[in-house]
Amino acid sequence: MRISVIVVLIVFAAVRCTSDEDRQGTGRLDSGMLRIVMRWAGDDFASQHQLAVRDEIARNIAESGKGIILRTGTGMGWMDIIVEARKNKAHMAIEAIVKEHAKGFDLSIEKQ
Repeated sequence: MRISVIVVLIVFAAVRCTSDEDRQGTGRLDSGMLRIVMRWAGDDFASQHQLAVRDEIARNIAESGKGIILRTGTGMGWMDIIVEARKNKAHMAIEAIVKEHAKGFDLSIEKQ
């Protein structure tokens, strides 16, 4: 019985993470929004170090005044940050912050 419950929870978590990523990837965000996506090889959940990097990026963006962090997320093999840029020119400053801190990640910044 315990094993069945554990298997169901693991499958639910895997499906939920994948569905969330797919929905975000195809959904439209409002103008002035950025979705910062960081990926790594495999489909493991984020390590403590990877989460710390994501949180550091979010903190630096917020402290710079260039954007408002709307949401952060993570799944199997990816994590993201949704940012509302304060001004159109803020995109370049946000991209510079991300690139400075996200070394070693497969990185994409999607302007929506």
